[in-house]
Amino acid sequence: MRILLTLLVLTFAAPAGSLDAEVGAVVHGASFGPLRAVQSRLRDAALAAPESFETQLAAAEAYLVGADRLRNERKIVSDMPDAQDAEYREYQALWADEALPLAEHALELASSDAQRAQAERVIGELYAHKITGMISGMMNGPRARRHIGRALELAPDDPECNRAIGLMYLNNPPISGGDVPKAIETFSQCAETLPDDRCLLLLSMAYRKDDQPERARGAAEAALARNPDSQVARLLLAELP
Repeated sequence: MRILLTLLVLTFAAPAGSLDAEVGAVVHGASFGPLRAVQSRLRDAALAAPESFETQLAAAEAYLVGADRLRNERKIVSDMPDAQDAEYREYQALWADEALPLAEHALELASSDAQRAQAERVIGELYAHKITGMISGMMNGPRARRHIGRALELAPDDPECNRAIGLMYLNNPPISGGDVPKAIETFSQCAETLPDDRCLLLLSMAYRKDDQPERARGAAEAALARNPDSQVARLLLAELP
């Protein structure tokens, strides 16, 4: 994610001083149009620099960011129509399919355990987004767990890798490793290390799933304080009692 945000900044021909706002609008804004433009731009950059680990991984993460946003909205909105939920799932899988070759090529280019850990993490997170139902879950769930497990073996203290396993604790059924208390513990630790609002949002979602609405609201308010542009935090707060 840190690589991605750096390259997102580089892709904008914006006046000095406005780049942080541009990045916030892309990752957290109400419209996906700017994000799609950045995805396309970074994919072109990856094609132009096939031997650059950083460029390949950043392009893959651009798609991952969009898929994460769709999943968060699906999980947050309690009355989302079934057709919209299905459409979001399809886009998650589509973006994962577009990004996986980039992430897999990044893994081939990785020259250190730290780089290999991030590439394995991204691959694992993308496979999780390919789960659109029971059959695809049986295929892609084990793949996601395997790659994220490798990432944690390579970098057990890395907050991004721990955030990734926290997502599995949060979203998987118990039979497949789901464990909401573990998700709460993991996101609490990651939120202290990662400087953005993502883990606070996930912590709020975990508290909500654990039927702790006051703590969920506190975490969502902390996420919004950390990033006032976060439309996802606003959406979550609107859903909480």
